[in-house]
Amino acid sequence: MTTEPTDTVVVLTALETEYTAVRDLIEFPEVHRHPAGTHFAVGPIQAGAGRVALALVGAGNQSAAALTERAIAEFRPRAVFFAGIAGALHSDLALGTVVVGTKVYAYHGGFDDDEGFGARPQAWDADHELEQIAHVVSRGDSWHRGLPDVPAVRFRPIAAGEVVLNSRETPLARQLRRNYADAAAIELESAGTAKAAHLNRVPFLTVRGISDKADGRKHETDDAGWQSVAARNAAAFTIAVAAELLAHPLNGRKSFSSKAVTWTRLSRPVDVSWRTDLTGTRSALERCAVELHIVPVDQYGRLEPHGLEHLRETLPAHGRAHRLFKDTEQLSTTVTSQVAWVRSAPSPYGHSGLAVHRTGQRTTWSPLPNDHLGSVLDRDDLAERVERSLRLLAEIRDLPAPASVALAAGLEPVAGLTEDSARTPRRQASGSRVAPHVRVSPADELPFTALLAHLAEAADEISARLHLAFQQAR
Repeated sequence: MTTEPTDTVVVLTALETEYTAVRDLIEFPEVHRHPAGTHFAVGPIQAGAGRVALALVGAGNQSAAALTERAIAEFRPRAVFFAGIAGALHSDLALGTVVVGTKVYAYHGGFDDDEGFGARPQAWDADHELEQIAHVVSRGDSWHRGLPDVPAVRFRPIAAGEVVLNSRETPLARQLRRNYADAAAIELESAGTAKAAHLNRVPFLTVRGISDKADGRKHETDDAGWQSVAARNAAAFTIAVAAELLAHPLNGRKSFSSKAVTWTRLSRPVDVSWRTDLTGTRSALERCAVELHIVPVDQYGRLEPHGLEHLRETLPAHGRAHRLFKDTEQLSTTVTSQVAWVRSAPSPYGHSGLAVHRTGQRTTWSPLPNDHLGSVLDRDDLAERVERSLRLLAEIRDLPAPASVALAAGLEPVAGLTEDSARTPRRQASGSRVAPHVRVSPADELPFTALLAHLAEAADEISARLHLAFQQAR
């Protein structure tokens, strides 16, 4: 049996509230029964690559360690996460705050004699890659979409033992302040999980939502529903980190496109508003332009009813900053209830444009290189243009970030378009096409965070598809 990791992550929880919060973020979870009796809920991440194997391990480090071993052997996961609640040890942590464990202390280790207790803890640092991904996720705003409030995220050590702490004045509370002052939260399972993951050389990260202050008022905060809030916050952040991890293939493993971006086949068609839907330009006499579209697959990228008006000034400035438009170029801007767009003045050499739709679709177009013989399709130049266009669209500020997107591209009009070098003078051109355009419609999706991290790879894939479509249209 192979021991190569799979595109699966294991997420462990201790309480039913924690389990439910994670399960709600798994699409169509199915029960996977281990021969020893453990039930795992297994299914794909919503709007993401890979799958989650979720289990309820109960309270305590011993059961957590045993079931971590079981889960690793069963699923050979890319990573193990523990998602749950914790009590705050630092007074600056508000209820609901997400704490990412940069280190896990097994604080019960020590030596006790007549001179007092001397701490001898075990400790495990968070996996470097997972912690780095968690920092990236925390800077974005997509992970907390759907939550009623925006939780703070803190990166600090966590103490894991066998005691539910509900006081700031007990011997244990004083021991923690004296020996583990940097520990921001306390819980009961991460030490066992961390050790099992460490022994199996599997990356591990614990994510905890603060449900109480460990100050004698735990029953009050529990009655107020903070366990559910904290569990939901931790689950949302954990799944976002897992999705980002799984968006990148394993070292040496290729996606179907042989790139670093993992593409997932669309489960349903995605509508695209093409350039001519905006401009109405359909004349074959116009210079051929390459257009690119980033289309949200979900509702997270959709703008509010009046969310387009602020783009009246933003789009021209953004286009100039990315050199889509020249500084001295005259621009015209239009804002309706469904789209905001800006374009340069029409000329014999074509025109450029930039648009954002109410649906969240982002569109840009610019003319291909051209001379007195017509427009030129240069394979290398096309890849560079697509990458610049993707970057321009992805970096438009103050737009909602979709969880997952599809890409579309087109060439229009293609009559007289010739494949040649754009860097050398031409003496003749050949070829004419009856079709008014060449288009690559959305067929696959990828997480928006993966697109941001791998713009060059995504651009290379889309330009390759567009070039192939052009050749097949001959």
